[in-house]
Amino acid sequence: MAKIPSQTSPRGRAGFTLIELLVVIAIIAVLAGMLLPALGRARDKGRTAKCQSNLRQLMLAASMYDDDFRVYPVGWPSGSAVGPDGLPPIWYRQLQPYLGRKSNVSGKGVFICPSSVQKAQADEKLGGALREGGFWGFLSYAQNTYVNNGVTTVGSKSMLDPVNTLMFADTDGWDACLYPDKDGTANVCYRHSGGNERSTDTQRVASGPKKTKARADAVFVDGHVELRRDAPKRIFTLEVD
Repeated sequence: MAKIPSQTSPRGRAGFTLIELLVVIAIIAVLAGMLLPALGRARDKGRTAKCQSNLRQLMLAASMYDDDFRVYPVGWPSGSAVGPDGLPPIWYRQLQPYLGRKSNVSGKGVFICPSSVQKAQADEKLGGALREGGFWGFLSYAQNTYVNNGVTTVGSKSMLDPVNTLMFADTDGWDACLYPDKDGTANVCYRHSGGNERSTDTQRVASGPKKTKARADAVFVDGHVELRRDAPKRIFTLEVD
């Protein structure tokens, strides 16, 4: 009579051995180490693209303002000037009606770079939480200091080199006006592609570890946007350099 082969247990193996489990964990750790930097770069690129979109909208609003008033908005008012609403006429309020908001609103919305993350100020009552919006919580761009800083006469008619003259760019949010590198108050913030809120030449307000200068978004008078590694004086002046 033929011998009937014995049947194997339907349950199979009980589980992983300790060595197999450690191997799986090691593989997961290696994959995470490979994927996380790529995800971080993708997130940064997404924020950079949103920042560039914000700047284009601001330049478009400034151009419409210029169409109406024959000058660009005020970078910083002279003396104690106030507008009809009792507030100083500053570009981040003057542009609001061209963005669907009232002129008594300070910044926010497209005035904020999504990469401008730092600790909230005490009076914001957020418990020191991280949030977007630069130092004041409502602004992370500034207007070229050569455009209506203390005057109200500079408009598109003054721009002799619109392709090479910037209008707005990334800052730490402290100033309304933008100053070139190597200036005593240089404040272009190179927060993209690896920088942070302390990636400016002048350190005043942002907390946290200082990172090396990376890249800053800037929009020029003709409407094009650049991701720059520097901001020399020649791109601020209104003449052909």
